[in-house]
Amino acid sequence: VAECSDHITCMVNEGSGLKFTIGKNGKPTGITFRAIPNGHEFTSLLLAILNLDGKGKNFPDEAVCNRVKALKGPIHLVTYVSLTCTNCPDVVQALNAMTTLNPSITHEMVDGALYQDEVDALKIQGVPSVFADGKLLHVGRGEFGELLAKLEAQYGIDETKAETEVKEYDVIVAGGGPAGVSAAIYSARKGLRVAIVAERVGGQVKETVGIENLISVPETTGSELADNLKTHLLRYP
Repeated sequence: VAECSDHITCMVNEGSGLKFTIGKNGKPTGITFRAIPNGHEFTSLLLAILNLDGKGKNFPDEAVCNRVKALKGPIHLVTYVSLTCTNCPDVVQALNAMTTLNPSITHEMVDGALYQDEVDALKIQGVPSVFADGKLLHVGRGEFGELLAKLEAQYGIDETKAETEVKEYDVIVAGGGPAGVSAAIYSARKGLRVAIVAERVGGQVKETVGIENLISVPETTGSELADNLKTHLLRYP
């Protein structure tokens, strides 16, 4: 990874166990991997680096980012994963993004297969399993908004940092699936002020592994289609 860019360097220190942290300009960022992030988690490593440079498709809209920044810390998160888990990257990437947005949050991703003693001690039955300061916070598939809501409930928010601006819209679309996204895009193209209320972009489609009945697209996946929906959606205010 470091050889791909002259902006990235790799420093190796002697120590026990497998662990590495990502730093920026010589300072720690709070993002740690106790794993070799291959397989599905390789994207998590790349996105973590991009996030620290202010880039990445996993950043939510400004209002949600402000909610993350308002979380009261310090918050130390640990996520146990399996490198073959298809739901784990979404959780890891969301929590890494939160760590980037709020300096009082740290996040550690742990490959349970490498630290079986910890998995046994914590009686982990499924992945991803997220612990917040030693307390189980979340298990299984999870979206950015769901994870954020749980952190807000456990840690509270700093009211001085919370967004209080009231926004007005012409159209509110309920749902972020293909129908909701279509409604939002067509409304925005007409010059209307549009908001979507949804747990995630893609809706139920995101749960579909293979899609072969979408006209003009011979084959895709639910995750890819959801990403394309979001990309199209974000072309409009």
